[in-house]
Amino acid sequence: MKRPLIVGLTGGIGCGKSTVCDYFSRNGIPIIDADLIAREQVQPGTLGLQRIIEVFGKEYLTEDGHLDRNKMRNLVFHSSEKKQLLETILHPLIQKRIMTQIEEAQSKNQAQPPFIIVAIPLLIEKIHEYENQNYLNEIWVIDCPETMQLARASARDQQSQEQIQKIINHQASRKERLKWATRVIRNDKDLSYLYQQLHDILNELK
Repeated sequence: MKRPLIVGLTGGIGCGKSTVCDYFSRNGIPIIDADLIAREQVQPGTLGLQRIIEVFGKEYLTEDGHLDRNKMRNLVFHSSEKKQLLETILHPLIQKRIMTQIEEAQSKNQAQPPFIIVAIPLLIEKIHEYENQNYLNEIWVIDCPETMQLARASARDQQSQEQIQKIINHQASRKERLKWATRVIRNDKDLSYLYQQLHDILNELK
């Protein structure tokens, strides 16, 4: 039986990753969400949170024992050294869980799906880590102009365009993402235009 293609799906903030994942999910494609997995690794009682406490201290916990995300985000945003330290703790745990979910998606489907999506917002920023893992067959990039990213993300997240611009500035550039793309999904028009591309991909890979 032909094994499904393992696809790393990425794109900058506001490019439409959730919309694309929702469409594929409704059409029977397994979705593995790296962001969700990352959040699971720091829940109370997890090895990830235990190691964070050991390295950074209990002051990065809230009163009810959860990770203080705002405090940690502020720390790593202003210190590349602390950011790297946090990633050293979490990334191996995240990678292991992604691999487990890929195996689960393959084993529970008697009729194998044509592909499995691993949604990784910062895939290009960490491309060499994923290259070393060597489980992604292709990289699909959702692409739109930066002006659209700003408008969509600020409306969705209720943040100013200045705040969104700071996030964009810390992500890989549009040019850098496109350089790594096996396939580009354009999200620079309306939903029908986006959905037609996704429909065509499904038909092509089925």
